[in-house]
Amino acid sequence: MPSAQGIGIDAIKGWMMGNEDGRSDHDNHPEDASESDSVAQIRVGAGWHARCHLYRGWTREQAIERMQSVAPGFPLEAYERELSRAMEMAEKSRQDDLLRRQLEIEEAKKLDVLNAVFVLYLLNTRYGSHYVEDGLGYIDIQHELGSTFSSQEIETAKHKTQDVIEYASNLVWRSWDGPHLEDLRAKFPECNDNNLSATIGHAYWLNR
Repeated sequence: MPSAQGIGIDAIKGWMMGNEDGRSDHDNHPEDASESDSVAQIRVGAGWHARCHLYRGWTREQAIERMQSVAPGFPLEAYERELSRAMEMAEKSRQDDLLRRQLEIEEAKKLDVLNAVFVLYLLNTRYGSHYVEDGLGYIDIQHELGSTFSSQEIETAKHKTQDVIEYASNLVWRSWDGPHLEDLRAKFPECNDNNLSATIGHAYWLNR
C-alpha cells in the first residue's frame, strides 16, 4: 500500500491508470513467462481466493472449488500448491500493510486534530476496502484519537476533510494540470501540505 503522502504529483500521474495500491488479481513474477499454462492460469485470482480463505471465512475447500471453476481441468495438487503460495504472500502483505498503517497512525497522533483526522480519514477513504479484504478492517478514528481529542472535534474534522477531498476532486476534474496545491492551500490554509498533496493524489486516482 503506497502512502499518497510524500509522493510527487508527477509520480502520481505516472501510476494513476493502475489501481490505487498496485494490486492486481495476480502477482507479477518474472518467471511467469516460462511457467506452465496450468500455473499461469491458476495463479490468476489466486491472491483473491487466498484472502477469502484467510480473512472472509471461506474454507480451504471452498477456495479450491472456486479456483477450479475459474481455471478448470488441472490436477488438484496444482490448485493446492498455488493457494498455499498465495496465502503466504497474502499474509506477508497483510503484515506489511499493518506495520505501515500503524506508522501512519502514530505520525497522525503528533498532529493537530484536523490534520490528524485528515490522515486517518483519507487512509480509510483510499484503502479501506483493502483493509477489509486483508482482515484489518477500517481504522477506527475515534478509538485512535479519542484520548487526545473530543468526539465533536473529531467529527468536525471529518466533515472538513470530506470538504477538502470533494474540492480537490472537482479541481482535477475541471483542469488536469492546474495549480491544484496552490488552490487548496488558499482554500484550506489550516491543512498541511502533506495532507493536501495526498488529497490531490487521491483526486487524480478518482478522476483517472
